[in-house]
Amino acid sequence: SNAAYVEAIVTMPEPTYFLRVLGVSSISVSARAAAYEGNGPNCIYVMDPSASSAMSVNGNVTVQSGCGLLVDSSASNGLAATGNVTIAAPTIGVVGNYTSTGNVSFTPTPKTGVIAASDPLAYIQAPSVGACAHTNFSLNGNTGSSGSPYQLYAGTYCGGISVNGNSWLNFNAGTYALAGGGMKINGNATMTGTGVTFYNTTGTGGYGAISLSGNSQVNFSAPTSGPLAGILFFQDRAIASSAAASTITGNASSTFNGAIYFATTQVTFSGNSALNGYSILVADKLVINGNSTVGNNYTSLTNGSPIKGTILAE
Repeated sequence: SNAAYVEAIVTMPEPTYFLRVLGVSSISVSARAAAYEGNGPNCIYVMDPSASSAMSVNGNVTVQSGCGLLVDSSASNGLAATGNVTIAAPTIGVVGNYTSTGNVSFTPTPKTGVIAASDPLAYIQAPSVGACAHTNFSLNGNTGSSGSPYQLYAGTYCGGISVNGNSWLNFNAGTYALAGGGMKINGNATMTGTGVTFYNTTGTGGYGAISLSGNSQVNFSAPTSGPLAGILFFQDRAIASSAAASTITGNASSTFNGAIYFATTQVTFSGNSALNGYSILVADKLVINGNSTVGNNYTSLTNGSPIKGTILAE
């Protein structure tokens, strides 16, 4: 009677042997299970079904994940690690196979031949793109005063957001629709944003990637409730796989609490979850070339992780 759970009872006749002498040729045997929808066991999904090195980890890299990693590629090197690499997660699964070159450590050993997963965030509706609040928005130089950061506000940025030089920025809560141009942050930038979602689509000047590069400190967190709860970066699913790859990196103190969701394009990622935070990586192809910590503490989210999974209760 609890609407949050589903119960299954299976009953079937089974032939008897010794009871036949008593005239009983079969008896009913039943099994029962109850399950509910909870946080999914994985938080790193690489979706390309056939690419070589669909997930590539290179250099002196340590990846620590509190939840599972799944690579959909059927290639013999769907997961490829090269260099001084350590990857640790509760589970590591690859539809095809994996390769390692150099001093590479997997914990546990990847399981090959697993069943491919579909897009775990496909159910989330893309946000609407409104009229242009800004066109070709650009900032240069030291944009924050000595006492406070430069304030940006949610809305539609036609032609994207471009920031160069030493900058101190705060993104106020809400959805930032990047209608063409993407977002390019170069130089020694310091950026904060709580309750933000960046929706990257095409528009003025055509589609542009997300590029957070340089010695930037980035501390972003996604909304904790509403239709985009837990979604930090959301790439339009209609963008072709041949479109420009995105780079989301920061210095050692940078944190990205939320989903990095690029279902049809490649992402290069180097970042961390904040203390007691979480990150979710869903990309067509994924490159990790810096130390990353992926947390799985979803207590800040009203409905838990946006990636759901079936959990056996009884």
